[in-house]
Amino acid sequence: MLNRKGMMMASFSVVIASSLLMGNASFVSADSHLNGDSVVAATGDSTLADMPAYLKSSVEWVWKNRMLTEGSTARKNTIFDQIFAGKGTLNYVIRWQSSKPVTLKQRQDIAKMIDRQMNHWTDHLQGYDGWPYKNIKVKVVGWAVADPSLLLDKQPDEVVYTDTITDTLASEKPEIPAALPVAPNEISRFEHFSDPNYSYPGGLDKRFDMYLWATENFDGGAGGDWGQRMNDEYVLSTVNSDEIEITEHEIGHGFGLNDFYEEHERPPGGFPTNTIMWAGNSDHITDWDIWMLRYTWSQLKKDTSRFPITTKDDDGPIETDPDKIVNIAPAATASSSYTSSWENVSALNDGFEPSNSNDRSHAVYGNWPEIGTQWVQYDFDQEYTVSQTDVYWFQDGAGIDVPKSYKIKYWNGRSWSNVKQANGLGTSADQYNTTTFTPVKTTKLRIEMVSKGSASTGILEWKVAANKL
Repeated sequence: MLNRKGMMMASFSVVIASSLLMGNASFVSADSHLNGDSVVAATGDSTLADMPAYLKSSVEWVWKNRMLTEGSTARKNTIFDQIFAGKGTLNYVIRWQSSKPVTLKQRQDIAKMIDRQMNHWTDHLQGYDGWPYKNIKVKVVGWAVADPSLLLDKQPDEVVYTDTITDTLASEKPEIPAALPVAPNEISRFEHFSDPNYSYPGGLDKRFDMYLWATENFDGGAGGDWGQRMNDEYVLSTVNSDEIEITEHEIGHGFGLNDFYEEHERPPGGFPTNTIMWAGNSDHITDWDIWMLRYTWSQLKKDTSRFPITTKDDDGPIETDPDKIVNIAPAATASSSYTSSWENVSALNDGFEPSNSNDRSHAVYGNWPEIGTQWVQYDFDQEYTVSQTDVYWFQDGAGIDVPKSYKIKYWNGRSWSNVKQANGLGTSADQYNTTTFTPVKTTKLRIEMVSKGSASTGILEWKVAANKL
């Protein structure tokens, strides 16, 4: 089960001064910015092109210089991932590390509060850039409490877990209860998200994605893909509030959004509007936060093996079918026109997720000192229907650069042909470049790259989306 060391390794946490817990902080309106623009609700075809100009540079700076560099979305257990895995649902266990009794009404209000705070974030994704869900169904599936008698008027359908471990924080702060209640590892997504074949006892509905962790005498808050932790009194005193500052802030970390403690962690020139992710800067989600969330989704969705292509029902509800589209690159044999002797063509499809285009922490493919047209190729042991590729270019500033241009070709059984209606063919650094095209049936796929000037070309990862047979 998650201990403190594990929690900190897997989280993006923040401690907010106790004055904020007592409501003594003052805030500047987050809706005041230089040119008076404001965020409008997304429509079915809204994309990054609709981002207000005054937000663009700061949002892009944070993505490139904080989120990519720090890998805050690299773990495939962000709230985006959890919602997709749960088919539009999120399940919580309430971790009640407190000696305070909780009435039935308070427990019901806590469940409503979590649903409300989560949807304050996800409401801004509805109708935006292929986001496939409307209201996210957030459910409390259990309470973990050392003393079950604290749950007053317990109902027959309420699930209660009473196992405990020792909270190591109590050795540093004796006022923190040493007994830390836990729910079973077997139903925790946090413990099993990396295993795509894991089966939860009792089915998917019985799993829990995160904890809402209320701790007696805890200062501030912490959050990550494991859940949100805060003071027990804060939870009870804010449970019926509309927007709850610390709770929403910590949920933001679950989406991969960062803190901004130090000046060097903030965009040059600062933020064009306030942000709830800078502790004490705003008491509610702002325009900047909304577009940072949307921008993050637009980047992550390019990985179609992580976030499969979605479909919409005729009568309105939107669902995903992750079994229909897969990344078939790992099944391919990779080859190239030329590979530098110190590089490795197998890096193309080894499943490594780069943090930036000069990520040398893993094997890479490069063809230095060759220039002009070079190619990389995948050979499959069966025919697939292929419709999309995602390329993460290698750029080291020392002879390897993104290409000037490139083509995607498929083997038609007799010769190489260009794919039709190719849309994308991007050459941006520090991200996957997605290209979609008319589906083709093939056993081989190739990228032909034209180098830029005297620089050679390279690739960190090349994914291929295909229909699963």
